[in-house]
Amino acid sequence: MKLRCPRCQKALQIADKYAGRAIRCPACNRAFSVPKLQTALRSGAGGDLDLESLAALEKRAGEMGGEELKAAQDAVTAAAQKEASKSDPNVRICPNCQKPTKAKDPYTEVLCSNCWNPIPALVKGGGPSPRRQSGPTSVATFYSGIGNAMAYPIPAIASLLNAAGIAVGAGLVPVAIFTSLTYLMQQSAAGTETAEQTGDLSTASLMLMGIFALEVFFFSAVAIHTFLDVVRTTTVGQEAPPNLSWGPAQWGKSVVAYLVLNVYFAVMLSIVVFLTMGKTPVEFVMETNATDLLEKGGAGFFVGLLVISLGVPMNLVGIALGSVSQGINPVNVAKGIARTHVHYLFLVIILVVYGILFGGAFWAIVHDWFIPKISQMSAGSKEGNLLQVGLALVAWGAVMAFYFYGMYVLARLHGLFARAFRKNLEFGSH
Repeated sequence: MKLRCPRCQKALQIADKYAGRAIRCPACNRAFSVPKLQTALRSGAGGDLDLESLAALEKRAGEMGGEELKAAQDAVTAAAQKEASKSDPNVRICPNCQKPTKAKDPYTEVLCSNCWNPIPALVKGGGPSPRRQSGPTSVATFYSGIGNAMAYPIPAIASLLNAAGIAVGAGLVPVAIFTSLTYLMQQSAAGTETAEQTGDLSTASLMLMGIFALEVFFFSAVAIHTFLDVVRTTTVGQEAPPNLSWGPAQWGKSVVAYLVLNVYFAVMLSIVVFLTMGKTPVEFVMETNATDLLEKGGAGFFVGLLVISLGVPMNLVGIALGSVSQGINPVNVAKGIARTHVHYLFLVIILVVYGILFGGAFWAIVHDWFIPKISQMSAGSKEGNLLQVGLALVAWGAVMAFYFYGMYVLARLHGLFARAFRKNLEFGSH
């Protein structure tokens, strides 16, 4: 249906599903009520449409206060929730977009799968519980939350320790099985020359290398999904970090988004290389090394690389709040950067600083501690030293826990930015 805002007279194209509901004009932000379709049809069928009554209705709705608007929206949501619960008690109706979302426990607050706004928990009486409104000082803003971002993952420390335990256990179980089999083979060879030989665990070393490679892929999927989840939950005002999600069924959209984003960056980089160096992607990979980039790339290559890198945070925010197509849309990204300008540049600078800090610390942990442990494992495994193999597993678990900790912090910074400037971004439902 077509309506005009009773305050600013802006022509609006309103979907029929909003009939009888209170909405806000996107131009002046004034709340008004959309007339019911049934009323309009009856008026049209019975004679002339009572324009004066309709104008009076819109005028009263246009003057609706915040409390009245909230009460009207809550009533509509409660009615929709009651209707949906008849068919499936686990279906929840989002108060923002009216889309159904399934929840295992109807008495816990969940995020809408469509617009990522929080859906209040149901109370035992049957309706949605009133959301607890935090005071203005209880929710961190972009600039005030930057200083506390480093401590953001602390409430999820149990989940981080769980990640370390999974990393250790994934390598410990096959190594323990292999070691047990080796021991049994030695026992069966008692009294022979082979029984006098020292146990060789070098195969366990190779096995662990393969396990580490598989875990990198597995944990990357967990990190990608959790990164986007942290951005969403922070954007809607939640201060507690979500736990790591270990179910592959939950990663689908996140992993696909990550793969699409990598393909997008590869295409953009290929365009920059072709325009600045005159090479195709295949020629670039086969012929170009770091020295060629410095000598032949020139300023144009680095400017193009800088432009691509500058949009990465906005790409990630777009994928988290909207769809993959919205996140990689150059127009949406450019509009978001232009509307937030100085604030976005500050975000990029902060991300670079935090990235250098975490990258340096991660490099120190891997280069100065983990790699020496791997070397000791390789040497000790040939001598049958199981302790060296175990220490390498513990080091690997610590590396993974630190990796997830840094991911939480960087995602928190993206979420704080999206929370503060949500209305300036072209992502998700508005």
